[in-house]
Amino acid sequence: MKQLPDILTSATFWAQIATMCAASGAWFTYVAAAFASRQQTYEGILNLIKGLEAELALVSQWAAGDEGNQGYVSKTRDQLTQEHPDWFNPNRAVFKFGAPTLSNLTNSPYAKSSTPIIMPFVVLNHSIRHVFDNLDRYQAIALGDSVKYQSVVKKFSVNPASTMPKAIVTPHPSKIGLTPDERVYVNHVFMMNEITHQGLIGGADSNDEFCLYKSFRVARNALQQFKQGLKREPLPVWFPLLHIVAGGLAFLSLWEVLRWFDIL
Repeated sequence: MKQLPDILTSATFWAQIATMCAASGAWFTYVAAAFASRQQTYEGILNLIKGLEAELALVSQWAAGDEGNQGYVSKTRDQLTQEHPDWFNPNRAVFKFGAPTLSNLTNSPYAKSSTPIIMPFVVLNHSIRHVFDNLDRYQAIALGDSVKYQSVVKKFSVNPASTMPKAIVTPHPSKIGLTPDERVYVNHVFMMNEITHQGLIGGADSNDEFCLYKSFRVARNALQQFKQGLKREPLPVWFPLLHIVAGGLAFLSLWEVLRWFDIL
């Protein structure tokens, strides 16, 4: 019959076994947590990209984002007045849109992991804000004089020469009998529309790199490239070495336990 070791030897032996097992278990627990954290970050960035793509699809309607669309290219004032008589109409509705993911990208918990797209989207948000700020000024001018607004809108709504729906065809202001004051008023309305579309939204030949047309395309391309290159963050290259050490400790502790009971 095997003689049992003294209590001190037994305590020392099992303490060493417990230490090795704890060290090995702690390491593999840490690795599992690190992998889970990287997976969570990867999935979070994917969700962020989906949100940005959805909002870019909305912005695209403003920024002439469909393929081949040149946007509001440069034209003379005479060309614009002939092509866009609706820009004179103060009743012309211009609606804003919301893009919370885009505008709060720098506050996202994944902003640090999305560095390549931060600046393009900051610039895009800046362009959108410029457009919206000008729309606020446009509304202030269009609705600021309620008397002129009502009289002008009434005249624009009368278009006997047209067989098209009034909501689609807008008569030229020179043909609806505006008074001198009303002409000044609609000219201000036109210029605000011109600034919004020709200047702040812009087109392919715009000199302003911060116009909505160009900043939208830069942001969209940056997001596409970022998505294509996105990969889950790998574990550090030195992790396999500690895997071997932790595995060795686990194997050694099992070996010593088997020897302790004379199984080996």
